[in-house]
Amino acid sequence: MTTPFNALTRRHALAMLASTPLALSARTAFAQDAANFRIASVNAPTALSNTLAEEVGNRIMERTEGRVTFQMFPSAQLGTTTDTIEQASQGQPTIAYTSASNLSQFGVPELAAVEGPFIVGNAAEAERLANSDLMQGYYDQLAETAGLRVLALNWFDGARHMIGTEPYPHPFELEGVLMRVPPLETWLNTFEPMGVVATTVEAAEAYSALAQGVVTAGESPLTGLRANRWYEVVKEITLTGHFNLFLGWVTSEAAFQALSEGDRAIMLEEFSRGGQELTAQSIALEEEIRIEFESAGVTFHEADLDAYREATSSFFDDLPDGLFDSIRAAATQG
Repeated sequence: MTTPFNALTRRHALAMLASTPLALSARTAFAQDAANFRIASVNAPTALSNTLAEEVGNRIMERTEGRVTFQMFPSAQLGTTTDTIEQASQGQPTIAYTSASNLSQFGVPELAAVEGPFIVGNAAEAERLANSDLMQGYYDQLAETAGLRVLALNWFDGARHMIGTEPYPHPFELEGVLMRVPPLETWLNTFEPMGVVATTVEAAEAYSALAQGVVTAGESPLTGLRANRWYEVVKEITLTGHFNLFLGWVTSEAAFQALSEGDRAIMLEEFSRGGQELTAQSIALEEEIRIEFESAGVTFHEADLDAYREATSSFFDDLPDGLFDSIRAAATQG
């Protein structure tokens, strides 16, 4: 049982938290009375996902009066996305930034299907699906089978588009293209049927790979393209909007359950709120980013979306019976 701070000490500690976000001094003040989590991401410190995660951490620390504290580890300081998920699965208090496709490898393969090509039409459908009973069942399954607790998977940073040395308005134009894709079935089963030469390049190395011609194309939301600056070395963007990734944060189920019921509720509320904030800001930024990119010499191209839907339809051929319809129902009806 922990020893409570007196009121003066608590007020002093909260003042420290407010003036120095995620400060080591604040974490030290609560060292014997707090759950200390590491927020880990492969994204740069300036990425919107990281700046908002820090805000989420500050709000949770304030609402829990310092019982739950955080330290930020951007830029893959704790390893790859898979590394940090495995840390959480092993019971470490790591909060990993990940996607449904990554989590599907930890005993819940159905999660890969929710990120299939064109399966959600917009951010509202994606938000509805992320908070549906269907997805909650998958979250609980992850907790049981892999020791992972999903805090939120509604951090939608915008539909993903293609960028490369050439435009790709029709899917047949991807034949033989060296495209940087992560080694996940969602991407491979989407792009390989269109003839893409799927090439694995770590996120931190993608800029140089594009600059050197190791790959000639990639795909990302516009906010990601701004953050990773790929538009500096390849100038053609095709607006396919092929994926809306279910991004967000997952942690150790054991560390999560060690919190009080009230603090667990605060964690879930604030990470979900952070996702809604990221989604809204990402949508608002898209027009600004497009103007910025065009001034930097980038050309935008419309895509034949019907042709792309047809070309990627094989992604869903091997799904269990009824799963596609269940996902669509959860996205459109709640």
